[in-house]
Amino acid sequence: MQLLKKLLLTLTATLLLSGAASPALPIRDAAAPSPCVIVASDTLLAGMVADLLPPSRYRVTALLPPGQCPGHYDLKLSDIEKVNRADLVVGLRGLPFMSAINLDGRKYLLIDTHGHNWMAPAAYLAGLEIMAAELSARFPQERSAIQNNKNLTAKRVSLAALRLRQRLETAKISHKSVIASAMQKEPLEDLGLRVVATYGRPESISAREIVRLSQVGQRQHIIAVVDNLQSGPDTGKGLAESLKTSHVVLSNFPSEHGYLATLEANAGALLKAANPMP
Repeated sequence: MQLLKKLLLTLTATLLLSGAASPALPIRDAAAPSPCVIVASDTLLAGMVADLLPPSRYRVTALLPPGQCPGHYDLKLSDIEKVNRADLVVGLRGLPFMSAINLDGRKYLLIDTHGHNWMAPAAYLAGLEIMAAELSARFPQERSAIQNNKNLTAKRVSLAALRLRQRLETAKISHKSVIASAMQKEPLEDLGLRVVATYGRPESISAREIVRLSQVGQRQHIIAVVDNLQSGPDTGKGLAESLKTSHVVLSNFPSEHGYLATLEANAGALLKAANPMP
């Protein structure tokens, strides 16, 4: 009996000592898989994808910084690393820097805007339909969520665009004439302005083109010269000064605050230019 008690005491002490010496194993949450990583060519597509997919299961990032010109952007090593780690890469057709990425069709979703600028609300809504269909084909298990998110996003964009058009109408800016960067033509017309002439990138504008634009501006009594931030925020500044009219700079890609915030900021810049502070 005494021998049995000694054995039990020895076993208990051994178990206690071994438990104190070994830290407890961490409890792993097997029901929470890592999110699917999607890399988009730019903030416009990134925002659209993020709005359509469930945020808890997908992480979306953009390659092109919102203020940079896509025609002059070179991929960095960190960009290549993002692409290599991504489960899916979504890119706009025609962006030069995306041609450096060689991916098979299973990992690369190439989006064609068919010549439209998706920063214009009407074009954005059409693009939302295209993107929703493409993502539903890639992630069929999310089809219902994508459809619901598409409807909610379309409603938000439609209401925001209507409200901005009404603000411009109230300020008597709608139907007024402007000269603009070709990149901004469609968004401006969507908001109700008349674009009577356009120009390209700074390096493509000749002296003869400046004379032509100046003549059009005088004849049409324009209220502003509108530059595109990404292709050159000062391209039309000299023209605006010579015509003694407002100079406005609008963004062709969503800022870090998103598409609707950028749309609001662009409309606000037009309102401020048409009604400058005394």
